Amino acid sequence: MLDATSQAAAEIYPHCLNDSADKLHSMLGFTPMDISNYADISKQSSKLVPWSTGTTTRNTTALACIPWAGAGATPFRPWGPVIDDAADVYGVRLAGRESRQTEPLPTSLDEVVDELVAELVALDVQRVALFGQCSGALLAYRTAQRLQRSGDGPEVAHLLVASQLPPRVLADGGDESGEDLTRYVPEHLREEPELLEVLLPILAADMRLVSSYVHTPDAPLDVPLTVLYGARDDLISRADVDGWRHETTGRSTFREVAAADHLFGGSAWLELAEAIRTALT
Repeated sequence: MLDATSQAAAEIYPHCLNDSADKLHSMLGFTPMDISNYADISKQSSKLVPWSTGTTTRNTTALACIPWAGAGATPFRPWGPVIDDAADVYGVRLAGRESRQTEPLPTSLDEVVDELVAELVALDVQRVALFGQCSGALLAYRTAQRLQRSGDGPEVAHLLVASQLPPRVLADGGDESGEDLTRYVPEHLREEPELLEVLLPILAADMRLVSSYVHTPDAPLDVPLTVLYGARDDLISRADVDGWRHETTGRSTFREVAAADHLFGGSAWLELAEAIRTALT
């Protein structure tokens, strides 16, 4: 399987390929025609990209997938065929990346959540499930809070988070924006300076959003919660994520993915999708 970050970088920033196109096509495992086809689909929506079969909503539940810091909507493309009998899969595309790369990078966590809530309301579906990975988990959590509190949008059917500390722990973690962010980039991409030049500013902006989060005592959510983590994650353990259970009065489920590292690279990416499908059915 194509590494999700690699796919996103190559598809969304074609100017980074330059004379290294053939090398990168070989390294990433797909062709220029694949890139063109994926790009056509991803341009159908600027903020929520539909990845399920067909172009119209077929389920009563939409699954909004919020990526890790620095990433966009494209990594979730392979999830459509895996999950689309349980929910319509949408990848969330934040400002400053993919087809929105000319827009300023986000600087306000609340503004990002407001934008996402507006997009989900506009989908006009009965129910929405929210998945977030790493920094995306915090956005998914805050979006679920906002939707539940307002009562005006779709029902929040499920919150799913992966590779992230509980919000109240995350808020006490301090500012990580000065650390070496390349540790969050897949190892084989760290030797591609043109890709790093594009990815690192986006990654830093997303990390600042997380660092700005202040946890305030609020009524817990009332939705099912699934917490996913990798058995090979060297940054977060099962004990580290246990506190998520305090963020909802609904059922909390913890699921380890045996082959997964922090970013669920390689075959673990589709295993993660399968685990999410199981949680939604």
